[in-house]
Amino acid sequence: MSDAGHSTATSAPGVDTAAGSLRWLMAQLRIGRARAATISLCAIGATGGGVLATMLFGAVTNVIVDGTVGDGAVMDWKRLWTLLGIQLAVYLLAASLTYTQGQLLTRAVQRSVAMLRTRIEDKIHRLPLRYFEQTSRGALVSRLTAHTDNASTVIAPVLVTVPTNALTLVVVTAVLFVLSPVLALVALVAGPVSAALASYISRRSRPHQETRWTTTAALAGHIEETLSARRMLQGYNAEAVAARRFDALNERLFRSERSAQWTAGSLAPVLAAINAVVFLILAVLGGLMVVDGTLSLGAAQVAIIFAEQLTNAVRQLAGFVTKIQSGTVSASKVREVLEAPDDDAVQSRPEGGGFEYMGRHRNPPEIVFRDVSFAYSADAPVLKGVNLRLRPGTTTAIVGSTGAGKTTLTNLLQAFYRPTIGSITIDGEDVADLGAHRARTGMAVVTQEPWLFTGTVRENIAYGVAGDETAVARAVHDGHLDQIVAALPDGLDTVIGQESENLSAGEKQLVTVARAIAASPRILILDEATSSADPRTELLVQRALNRLRTGTTTLVVTHRMATAALADQIVVLEAGEIVEVGSHDELLAAGGVYTRRCGVV
Repeated sequence: MSDAGHSTATSAPGVDTAAGSLRWLMAQLRIGRARAATISLCAIGATGGGVLATMLFGAVTNVIVDGTVGDGAVMDWKRLWTLLGIQLAVYLLAASLTYTQGQLLTRAVQRSVAMLRTRIEDKIHRLPLRYFEQTSRGALVSRLTAHTDNASTVIAPVLVTVPTNALTLVVVTAVLFVLSPVLALVALVAGPVSAALASYISRRSRPHQETRWTTTAALAGHIEETLSARRMLQGYNAEAVAARRFDALNERLFRSERSAQWTAGSLAPVLAAINAVVFLILAVLGGLMVVDGTLSLGAAQVAIIFAEQLTNAVRQLAGFVTKIQSGTVSASKVREVLEAPDDDAVQSRPEGGGFEYMGRHRNPPEIVFRDVSFAYSADAPVLKGVNLRLRPGTTTAIVGSTGAGKTTLTNLLQAFYRPTIGSITIDGEDVADLGAHRARTGMAVVTQEPWLFTGTVRENIAYGVAGDETAVARAVHDGHLDQIVAALPDGLDTVIGQESENLSAGEKQLVTVARAIAASPRILILDEATSSADPRTELLVQRALNRLRTGTTTLVVTHRMATAALADQIVVLEAGEIVEVGSHDELLAAGGVYTRRCGVV
């Protein structure tokens, strides 16, 4: 995995085009057309009110000038107060529309982001194991959190900034030409120049935005790895190594952030300078026209204010472009996850399908591997023509050297991968046809590394049987956890986790065994479940598992011959092929590979 945290998953077509990512994002956010139209209409109404209020301001100015300048001038108070009243009403209406638009937009954005985050979470559970092996956790966490939030920042510009500023450009330009074609032409000079600059700067900004977000993902992944492996770091005095990698990533993030913000930030002062020159020219020309009598003072004021609104609209549209650059980069990262291919073995979870499936298999099932071959990559086969039958209610031990393919067999049985050739059946039904959910129904897995989540002991044991207190109580007793739980400060309600200091490694393993017991599985997979336990804990784990195995078809992956000797049949796997099958005594009598391994042990 590169430091930048790039995913090797195949990107969807058009993912790296800003327009394609923007169209995709707006489709995914699923803001109702009626709500989107209401938000845009409120924003347009508020903008129109601002334009009308400016025109009323010019009319008020002319009334005041006409009533105070010249011989015999008389103030038209009725007209003045009428205009002021209308202007106040317009301001209040515009303010209420702005408030309504803001409230609707906030609710729509937050609801849409929550739904999008839920879809990503659901998608993660349907991705193949290979995807997680090729993608850093930091990148996935960033896409679920930071990228999703950042992508949502384009909603406001799309629904508000674009329609309101487009309206401003059209209406203000039309009014300017009515007031003074000369001033309108001067004001419009800034438009093409500003648009060209915005386009140029946005192209320069996008690569920096890409680097910024990929480096953010890599940094998040590094921090997660450092925190999860803190004991190892301290044990090897490797804090300096982690610090150097952090410094390198932090420096890269600093440079990309600086470049992105400097590039995008250079647009505002450049546009401000252009606007200042335009404003100066308008002020001089407008003043001369007022003096010549070709333009009223109120009209000159309106023209100058409209010119400012015109340039502001261009500036906001330019800012919209730079914001879109960042938002669409994030949208493309989110899109990579949502459009990644699902696990081939995963099917939609049927209503009650798991229970119906279990109803047909109340007894421990028969599991058969027929001519199973598998390769993670085409040039590196892992399993070659494996034929194996696990009789109902029996225990089969898989032994072999590291890399022989033992764990791969369990991965195939759990439908994490599909066999390249051959099939695996459970009571005659192909795992590929059952789908991952139904195939895993009734399975329990205990691995070498005990996995616990942050929660109470009760919640960890009841992971698959939430709310079944009877199953939890039975699992605590059968899993030999009574004394351990009694010693905890809050008993079953004591909070534990992967890094908990209040449980030893062996005690954590017993909790995972109790979790398997609570699930009442029909298929039990033990992948080096006791390889790292101390003798006493190993004995407790073995007793608990032996009690559990009486009602299961069990597959045991082990390096320990003492563990293998307890199995009904032992399969010796070497270089992806089965070289011996039999009981412990039969294999010893044969004097083959298993005998040599026992002799080494």
